Amino acid sequence: MPTCPYCSATRTHKDGRDRAGKQRYRCSACQRSFTDRTGTPFTHHRWPRDVIVMTVRWYFSYRLSAANVRNLLAERGLDVSLQTVADWVQKFSVLLAAAGRRHARTPGSRWFVDETYVRVGTKWTYLYRAVDEAEQVVDVLLRGRRDLESAEAFFVQAIKRRGVVPEKVVTDKHRAYLRAVRQHAPNAKHRRTGLHRKRALTTKPIERSHVPVKDRLRAMRSLGSVPTGQQLLEGIELAQAVQRGDVRVPDRGEPSLVHECVRAGVLTFSWLASE
Repeated sequence: MPTCPYCSATRTHKDGRDRAGKQRYRCSACQRSFTDRTGTPFTHHRWPRDVIVMTVRWYFSYRLSAANVRNLLAERGLDVSLQTVADWVQKFSVLLAAAGRRHARTPGSRWFVDETYVRVGTKWTYLYRAVDEAEQVVDVLLRGRRDLESAEAFFVQAIKRRGVVPEKVVTDKHRAYLRAVRQHAPNAKHRRTGLHRKRALTTKPIERSHVPVKDRLRAMRSLGSVPTGQQLLEGIELAQAVQRGDVRVPDRGEPSLVHECVRAGVLTFSWLASE
């Protein structure tokens, strides 16, 4: 029997089912009832966790609008409103992305950092991103301005979230990166370069990494606000990390066939939702 989420007692027993048909348990110590979703982010949602996770995974993994996802659910007999899809996506993108960072591969010591344009409403904003030498995404940050404050905020967030200080940083010649790297990675070797170089390092890895994200954003047309955009972008990056194999269920072999990779992605999202 599961442990009581309220008092951590181990003496629990079955107590019928709730309105959604889920098994309900009761604690013999505190006499409170609970289900396997009690104490999780899915507690107060009417729909099963598998449906919510599937909806979020579809939205971030494929070039679908919220209306497209709603229609796909309707084909399967699941009548979910457009607003419900949007609410699930915004809420669980942050939670799943945080779980994904906890179980992702440790980033390398060489970071390629760059920013790209993203439309928010009628304005252009700046998406700061970094990848390591294996082209694993280190972190993302959406900002309204392209300035020193934004560059420093990105390095502070990336180092804090991933627990790694880069030993080498490769950027373009944007002057804000000079002070940001000097301030937050003082021992790192900073290489300022460009995209088109015949020899030595270029910014090609990070420029190439922008493409899948921009392709996914194109179906959204534009983001509503910078905070909402940050939530959605973290979900998109998680889906890309799962597809690349940067986040995987532990103790499972590497999938070799396309169909195995797809099934591994489904399993990974479900596993992250239970973390």
